[in-house]
Amino acid sequence: MKYKERDLWKNIKSGDFHPVYLIRGSESYLKQNYTKLLADSVIPAGLEAFNLHRFNGDTASLEDIFTAAEALPAMCEHTCVVVHDFDFGALNDAQRESVSTLLQDPSDTCVLIFWQDTKPFPQKTKAQKELLKQIETVGAVVDLDGRSRADLVRFISSECKKRGCSISGPAADYMVDTVGEDMSNLVSELDKLCNYAEGTITEADIDTICTKTLESTAFKMIDALVAENFDAVFQSLAILFEQRTEPAMILGALTSTYVDMYRASVVQRAGQDASVLKKLYPAAYRSDFKLKNAFRRSRKYSPAALRESLEILADADARLKGSLEDNRTIFEKLLVELAEVRHTC
Repeated sequence: MKYKERDLWKNIKSGDFHPVYLIRGSESYLKQNYTKLLADSVIPAGLEAFNLHRFNGDTASLEDIFTAAEALPAMCEHTCVVVHDFDFGALNDAQRESVSTLLQDPSDTCVLIFWQDTKPFPQKTKAQKELLKQIETVGAVVDLDGRSRADLVRFISSECKKRGCSISGPAADYMVDTVGEDMSNLVSELDKLCNYAEGTITEADIDTICTKTLESTAFKMIDALVAENFDAVFQSLAILFEQRTEPAMILGALTSTYVDMYRASVVQRAGQDASVLKKLYPAAYRSDFKLKNAFRRSRKYSPAALRESLEILADADARLKGSLEDNRTIFEKLLVELAEVRHTC
């Protein structure tokens, strides 16, 4: 079976466990937490020492994993074997055949969980695709990717309540803008915020306490450029250099934002909307927020100004890579040129 988060949640609640799970996807926080929730649901509290077996995929042998999977449970219905980052791509033909044999007749007293955290399941060869199909047939392949923005806002609110504080919907939305969509990072920042804030978390608290993503800083720099608030522009640049952010990453974030604006401008002039960009670039525009802001910012520029801005950014990239000029000076000149181009095109 193929599962999404909701399907896995229902399956765990039902207690009707599959013999094999492959947990994968882009959201590390969800993968880790659902792996733990699944294992905790399979094995009653207090019986973990006898029935829960954990393996590191980098060091465990197939023999060790198979032996654990075939062991009989003690004082409960199932054993549970959790394998973290098993390297399916490194299997030779004989090893892959051994795994296939295990999947053909899995133990009815063991729940085997492959938790792919940093090692994606490879699907380059026919044999690898067949192995994945086997897991789908006998068990569940679970894809846990990033949540929608609305779900993240609800998640932040829920996590705040657990910590004895509160946050409004707009402030939670602002936190996603500032911190990013990675759930592990959001939880880490919430721990700091709830220790700092007195009851209700505000946007000012988020600005004071949270570590901002490079993308959110780039957004703020461009908004400040549009507003001709040069103090804010150069203050953001100073912070990035103080944090020893790689110049190439700063330029990449700025360039990405201008590319988004240019695409939005082209789409708007063609009488189309954001859905066109989501279809053309699904990986780039998972977030509606990113698209919404691209369209909003693009209205401040003419198409000629955006094209000229992209040329200025390309020139700055060449100077960063091939010039002896100080990196900070390159960025200071770049930001001045980007500010001027709105009035000259």
